[in-house]
Amino acid sequence: MLLQYVTALAAVVLVVVHLLMQGVLVPYSTAVDFQHVLSMYRSWVDGAMLELLLIVVVAHGFNGLRIILIEWRQSLSWSRGVNWASLVVALAVMAYGSRTILLAVAGVVA
Repeated sequence: MLLQYVTALAAVVLVVVHLLMQGVLVPYSTAVDFQHVLSMYRSWVDGAMLELLLIVVVAHGFNGLRIILIEWRQSLSWSRGVNWASLVVALAVMAYGSRTILLAVAGVVA
């Protein structure tokens, strides 16, 4: 549960910073413009923050789902299966999200 609390706190802080950067400091019409979003990914500071936000939110979400599934049905084999499945799927989602960020940073998306 400590991981759940820490990732929740980190997610709140990162989402607030993200929303301030996108909705308050930049007009909304500019914030949703594709070229502006792409420039956010290409900025190392903003890209790193988006990557960190991705990791924290995915870890928080899949850990919460893992906890719910383990409480739903309790047996050793079920717990092991849920733990491994949660880890594999969370890593796959993180990898796919990181791929998107890396493609934008590398300039593959124009």
